[in-house]
Amino acid sequence: MKQPITPRHSRSRSIPQVRPSRRTLWALAASWAACAPALGQTVSDSAQALERVVITDTSARPLDLDGEAKTGSRLGLSLRETPASVEVISRAAMDLRGARTLEEALRGAVGVTVGGNPGSPGIASTRGFTGGFITYLFDGGRVSTPTMSNRPQDSFNYERIEVLKGPASVLYGEGGIGGAVNFVPKQADRRSPGTEALLSYGSFGSVRAGVGTGGVLGEAGAYRFDFSHNRSKGWVERTDSKSDHLTAAVSFALAPAVKLDLSLDYLRDDIGAYFGTPLVPRAFAAEPTDVVSDSAGRVIDRRLARTNYNVADGRMDSDSLWLRAKLSWQIAPQWQLRNEIGAYRADRRWRNAESLSFIAPDRMNRDQVDIGHDHKVWTGRVDLANDSRLGGMRNRFVAGIEYSDTDFASQRRFSDGSATTNAALQVAALNPTVGLFNDDPALTTGGGNRTDITAKVKTTALFAEDALKLTDALTVVAGLRTERIELDRTINDLNAGSFTAFGTSYRPSSVRLGVVYDWSLATTLYVQAVNAAAPVGTSNLLLQSAANSGFPLTKGRQFEIGLKQSLADNRFDWTLALYKIEQDNVLSRDPANPAVTVNNGKIASQGIELAGAWRPARGLTLSGNVALLDAKFDTLVEAGGVSRVGNTPPNVPVKTGNLWADYRFDGLPLAVGAALRGVGGAYTNNANTVRMKGYWLGDLYASWTLKAAVLTLRVRNLTDELYATWGGASANNQVILGAPRTVELSARFEF
Repeated sequence: MKQPITPRHSRSRSIPQVRPSRRTLWALAASWAACAPALGQTVSDSAQALERVVITDTSARPLDLDGEAKTGSRLGLSLRETPASVEVISRAAMDLRGARTLEEALRGAVGVTVGGNPGSPGIASTRGFTGGFITYLFDGGRVSTPTMSNRPQDSFNYERIEVLKGPASVLYGEGGIGGAVNFVPKQADRRSPGTEALLSYGSFGSVRAGVGTGGVLGEAGAYRFDFSHNRSKGWVERTDSKSDHLTAAVSFALAPAVKLDLSLDYLRDDIGAYFGTPLVPRAFAAEPTDVVSDSAGRVIDRRLARTNYNVADGRMDSDSLWLRAKLSWQIAPQWQLRNEIGAYRADRRWRNAESLSFIAPDRMNRDQVDIGHDHKVWTGRVDLANDSRLGGMRNRFVAGIEYSDTDFASQRRFSDGSATTNAALQVAALNPTVGLFNDDPALTTGGGNRTDITAKVKTTALFAEDALKLTDALTVVAGLRTERIELDRTINDLNAGSFTAFGTSYRPSSVRLGVVYDWSLATTLYVQAVNAAAPVGTSNLLLQSAANSGFPLTKGRQFEIGLKQSLADNRFDWTLALYKIEQDNVLSRDPANPAVTVNNGKIASQGIELAGAWRPARGLTLSGNVALLDAKFDTLVEAGGVSRVGNTPPNVPVKTGNLWADYRFDGLPLAVGAALRGVGGAYTNNANTVRMKGYWLGDLYASWTLKAAVLTLRVRNLTDELYATWGGASANNQVILGAPRTVELSARFEF
């Protein structure tokens, strides 16, 4: 049973909003970059032939700069060799931090926040960009923009998460101006046989269970099987949720030089949807808080924090299956041919009351949304890789072709917002009788409110990447990708009795050029210039309108410099990145005629990111990160000719930080740890009229290791902060609140 909410003063504490100036950011960067090499080992010369010492136990090295991250390159480069900011969240880190879901795990990445509504859960924000401008990959494969296809997932099935910051189109195609995230499931590996299991129980009826096993198949094969079940009653009323996730893989050596990998991913989820808590007038709020500040004086009333205004039979579920096959042929010691094909199918259904607005004296207006997806994607990729000498210099090269075919259909029903409809859907603000979904077609009149749509997208891409080691200390990394995207859409408007069919094609090209300089064995400097392209609007081709299809793609450009360094016999690793991103061709209005849409808008983002991990003593590990960001609209005019120039894009905090401290007692099977996360304030809308205040969250844990199990007691949000994480379904009227204090007891078993 949920405990009643007792009156108390809000304990939300905002992080002061000090926006770093451009001059400050670059001055700080220059000073750090200038002094960092002096902290390293003796400066190397071009004839240096010493080999770098690599620690293979990555669990003991949270920031492993010598590990590989495939997301940053197709060339097999290590993090240190990649001229970009790339971060790996390992399985060990997810376990240590108690990340139950991929969303929780991703929040630990430097400069990354994660949020979204149930219809688009787990959406990331980084470097000033959110949603469709962050590419999501699963084991290197892409389905569509994450705002359409991403679903809540348990972290149990995954081995690691790789995060590439900045434009990623040169590697993964249109989109990804802010970065790319690759969720890598556990793999079939003959070297890692064994069975593991997980069982946990926590606050609000949260239960997690998982079992995974892997081993050898015959003389040259391996298998891996993982199943997880996650369910919760939810801390907001009527938000029961559950998911079942199966990942399986087999690997065979068909011949000494030929390897075949087959994988299956099946996910079924059912979410009790909560679309946000409404802002209400301060005069109405019996328990006002300062969680949100609003230009109209509205607040979040603590009495409503656990109220769900969705209909009682709200629906938010999905069912997806992804099959993939990878064939690798080592043609010769220097040459490898790789081929991958995949088939994805998903069905999704939304049927809810989502948007809210307070109506005096004590009522809530609601809408209704009924959306279904039938989503199919076929993919194929072939590439040829070479690692050899070119003029006496080591050269790594890969080139290939990629093809994807997407077939998408959606049924879309929206309430019309008329006075009659509002009266039929309206409920009391306090103790509402939410009722059932109302199927009366009279509530969905008007053009665009009852449509059946289709979208077919065919993409063909040619790509190449090269890393040439000019000297022992200097490497040049370059990449090129060119695409042909063919879009065909139909819109059958059942209310207007009209059928519209249109198509368009795009031919974007993306380039990356980077230089990596090994100042010493411990210190690496890099510089990079890269660009990207994405569909205008929300970067979603599947819902591209006929009007917007006539605009060219939006373009992004980034310049980045950085440093990666290991000190004290690899007991201290740290990275520094400074970047500037500019995005052009953003949808705007013509200043001379605000009724006309143009794409002359611009967004500029620049910032600094710092991450580090230190092992000062046996058993003690300290790690953390901090990011400062300055993102704003350089040009943007909205309806009515209103300028948004100088405003910050929605759901983009200007600073974030994480700190973890973990200690394992010598001679005892006991480990303890603490985590502190800070997120600065962010706005929910382009107008910057609703601002979510910054907050601090603290976690504590203690683990006891038995012979074959690890028992962990964890407390999250130790001080029971009330805080907002993301804009709600109505960006002007509601926000998504974060979970209160929770307690969890878990047991992990290894056999």
